[in-house]
Amino acid sequence: MQIPDYYHTLEIDRRATAEDIKQAYRKQVKRHHPDKNPGKEKYAERMFRRICIAYEILSDPQRKLKYDLTLQSVDIEHAWQPRPFEGLRKSNQTRHKYQLMFQELLNENIKAGIEIYEQLQREKRKGCIDDFLGYADSRDCEFLIAEAYQTLGDYRTAMGLYESLIESERQRPCFHHFIDEIKERLKRVYFYVLTNPQNLEDIPTDLEKIRTLNLSKRETAWIYKRLSECYIDINQINRAKEMLSMAFEVYPSMAGAKKICQQLNMEHLLL
Repeated sequence: MQIPDYYHTLEIDRRATAEDIKQAYRKQVKRHHPDKNPGKEKYAERMFRRICIAYEILSDPQRKLKYDLTLQSVDIEHAWQPRPFEGLRKSNQTRHKYQLMFQELLNENIKAGIEIYEQLQREKRKGCIDDFLGYADSRDCEFLIAEAYQTLGDYRTAMGLYESLIESERQRPCFHHFIDEIKERLKRVYFYVLTNPQNLEDIPTDLEKIRTLNLSKRETAWIYKRLSECYIDINQINRAKEMLSMAFEVYPSMAGAKKICQQLNMEHLLL
């Protein structure tokens, strides 16, 4: 099988000390943070995620030991098997399917990984992902599945998976430093599903979810304004007015609302 080289990700030697790992993590996080890479945000996000996962593994003594042993076995395996995925691809065992899915997602073959995941879901095989990958690897894999669905534009499925990860983290911490990134991704997903509603009946539930994020008044007002625009598009004028009123109630000095206020004959809100 193939596994990512976390030492390469952090640009350190396999003999690196705990302090070396910590310093390398801080250096790489600053270097690849999306805010510091304008124009390369998608690449930076991928690198930022890899760096955080690498640090989660290498900073935990037990997970590092397990990873190092796996890395050694893979080095030996590569010397004898030039096509490491071949055995997993041919196998019909559930464990091997989960392992192959994980490796495909780690190597950013997201369509192949999701195809295997959905096949496993359809087959409803006995057991859950934890039974085949272990707890920590299962959570990492679930994150990669959520990220893949988000990339493919299936925000609803991604949302459910991110929510599940956060709930798992509350019960049994695993991600530690990376949990803030998961929450940020969930925030973006909430923004998308709420401001691009596929089903109007979902809006109240989604609003309740996004309220738990404790957004700024400005961000909350922008969401209400966007919902107002959505209701205008489907000619539900009363709901549109309700959303716009809520936007100004939250943030009276909201900018960029002149046009929609005129459309709804609510110019008085601008005063």
